[in-house]
Amino acid sequence: MAAKKLFITGATGFIGGSVLENIVKNHPELQVSALLRSTPEGFVERYPSVSIITGTFNHYPIIQDAAYDADIVIHAGDIEHEVCARAIIAGLTTKETPGFLIHLSGTGSVYDRMRNRWEGLSNPKVWSDLDDIDEIYNLPDTAMQHSIDRLIQYVSNDLLKTAIICPPDIYGQSHGISNRTSLMIPLYVEGLLKGQEPFYLGRGENLRAVVHIDDVVDLFAMLLQEALDGGGIAEWGLQGFYFASSDEVVWKDVAEAITQLGREQKWLPPDTQPVSYSAEQLRAVSPLSPDLAFSIYGSNSRVSSDRARLLLNWRPNGPAFWTTLPRDVEDSVARYRKKLGA
Repeated sequence: MAAKKLFITGATGFIGGSVLENIVKNHPELQVSALLRSTPEGFVERYPSVSIITGTFNHYPIIQDAAYDADIVIHAGDIEHEVCARAIIAGLTTKETPGFLIHLSGTGSVYDRMRNRWEGLSNPKVWSDLDDIDEIYNLPDTAMQHSIDRLIQYVSNDLLKTAIICPPDIYGQSHGISNRTSLMIPLYVEGLLKGQEPFYLGRGENLRAVVHIDDVVDLFAMLLQEALDGGGIAEWGLQGFYFASSDEVVWKDVAEAITQLGREQKWLPPDTQPVSYSAEQLRAVSPLSPDLAFSIYGSNSRVSSDRARLLLNWRPNGPAFWTTLPRDVEDSVARYRKKLGA
């Protein structure tokens, strides 16, 4: 029997890099190809068996051909890039043999500023990927990531099976070759250091679902195995939507913990205290992406991973958020100082 072929995007990113590392270590039987804009130093030496397909997310024919040639596609690159998503779908839907698409998304689609204003307050709504799946599918296209998510769910059929993995804010260190850190803590630390004060929105009671990078990779590995088994016990298509959340944190608690770490690590003055920001102040933290800062640090994003737990027996076992926070913060400070040339 010919070896199964797998095509992955985002192979040097924070999530995709960790997923690729897991695949190469645990599935040497697969023929793996990866879309790369350019080949980072050390990639070929670390992954000699991975075929490199040179191109960007805008190179529709290249991506379409790579997807057509693959039995399984893992799309962990730019999750809101419509050209890339449609190219993958075009390649897979023209095949006459079974194919699988496992797509990375995010919980931005259900963060609560889309519906009600809970700025800095706790919202009791927790989204379930089982009980709320119809409501999630019918979210407006203005919801972050949703139009592509729905397209991927819609094209699933007996020949092409699709699934979406939807993690919330991710913490911890990547195992990939390039991007080692996520967005949540580095962006916060950068904003803090620019303004020289830790911050939260309003009362800071908003809750964020979180998950360790290793637990996200585990869920990708589980769905990949189900795909290799012809679909297995996993659900696909409309029902193939999997939140990947292990815990949640109150943002004011995070701001206070980072403040304490800053005092201990001596990059904040000893009398520093976190400050309550207005919505306008919070948007100014990241002037190039004001809504991004507002959605991460000022809104609620609460989800429950019911489907993965029930069907796949997915059990998060990565380190706790508070355990990894000191290193995540220290690395974020070093990254920002390096960016400044300090």
